[in-house]
Amino acid sequence: MLGMSVTMNNYRNWRRTKRSQINASGGLRNHLLVCAFVVAFIAPGTVPSNAQQVERIAAVVNDKVISIYDLRQRIDLLIFSAGLPNSADQRRSMAPQVLRGLIDEALQTEEAERLNIRVSSREMDDAVSQIERSNNIPEGRFEDMIRSRGVSTEAALTQIRANVAWQKLIRRRVAPTITIGEEEIDSVIKRIRSGQGQTQYRVSEILLPVDDAAQRQTVLDLANRLTAQIRLGAEISAIARQFSKSASAATGGDIGWIQEGELIDEANRALALLDVGKVSDPVATPDGYLILQMSDRRKLRTPGAEDARITLRQLVLPLSEDAPEVDVQSQVSLAQQVAENTSGCDDFAEIAREMGTPQPTEPAAFRLGDLNEKLRGVAGEVEVGVASAPLRNPSGVQIIMVCERQETGALPRDQIRDTLLRQRIDMLSRRYLRDLRRSAFVDLRV
Repeated sequence: MLGMSVTMNNYRNWRRTKRSQINASGGLRNHLLVCAFVVAFIAPGTVPSNAQQVERIAAVVNDKVISIYDLRQRIDLLIFSAGLPNSADQRRSMAPQVLRGLIDEALQTEEAERLNIRVSSREMDDAVSQIERSNNIPEGRFEDMIRSRGVSTEAALTQIRANVAWQKLIRRRVAPTITIGEEEIDSVIKRIRSGQGQTQYRVSEILLPVDDAAQRQTVLDLANRLTAQIRLGAEISAIARQFSKSASAATGGDIGWIQEGELIDEANRALALLDVGKVSDPVATPDGYLILQMSDRRKLRTPGAEDARITLRQLVLPLSEDAPEVDVQSQVSLAQQVAENTSGCDDFAEIAREMGTPQPTEPAAFRLGDLNEKLRGVAGEVEVGVASAPLRNPSGVQIIMVCERQETGALPRDQIRDTLLRQRIDMLSRRYLRDLRRSAFVDLRV
């Protein structure tokens, strides 16, 4: 850590000795020294120099030091990123939660290093580019923008690197252990179908966890402050990215459309009272506090046959509307031969191109009910991958082939599987971090 290399050797020796004494006396592995929280260091202008800030220790996490300087710089970053007022009162209320985040970050980085997980320059560049795109920052101007606001680029890049390393660790160690069974997907589909006609909400969330009962009031105070800032116009997406500990933080807290009654009871009651665009008071949960914002509300209707989604290709043999019957029959006969000798959409597209009907790269997608009545009847009955019987229309003789059909009420199983996977990864990654905390030596010095 910054400025600590000269002073840390003696401290590390003392810490190892102390931990040995603790373990020998009772096998205690998680030694947490909590002192009264000193707030003077977090207010701007109260410390004479950066050198003095660097020399002070905010916390020691195993063999890593978090300095007062690190804490101040991270508070600066979060205030800037979330668009919060930079007042002494704001900084004071944020400090305990920010320090907790730095401790978690140190544990995550240490675990990634233990597992030999490294973050490449390419991965860092990609992560910074994603931040630029998400925040409408000109390409390559992220560090300039950070510096222009008086925020340490080192603090920003350290946070990004830690996040990338932890996500790589989760993908390698946690995700491969998860299997989503077909019966789980069936259960979700059944629940969704049973909810047709009910209310759906488009929701964003911020989760502020409480791992120790002693932290509850401090976390609640922060939740109240963040709620007040959102109501004053701050973007919930920016605040969620910096403060939320849910997997949805990566998407600015957006959890998409959820059904009435889908969340825990406390959250369901809060949503039922919200108007569109409004934000809830902090909602107490077993894990901590939730802040919810409803961006939209809708009623699900029961789908009909015309709501089926299809993709199709077509072939047209040109013919004028007043063509002689002999010419019509000749084209119909040719179309029948094509239909009987064509198998699958790729083969159909190739023949259609050869016969003068241009084909898009991908089949055209339609809602069945949006087709004209004659075409709707054929597309609704013909088998997938089988050419239809010839159809006479004003421009000629037409054949269609349905390439894919999503039947009425069908739900995308892959999308449901991905959602279940994200939820399971979120739960297991939080459990992983909780285990790291329990086995760590954490010495709070402020």
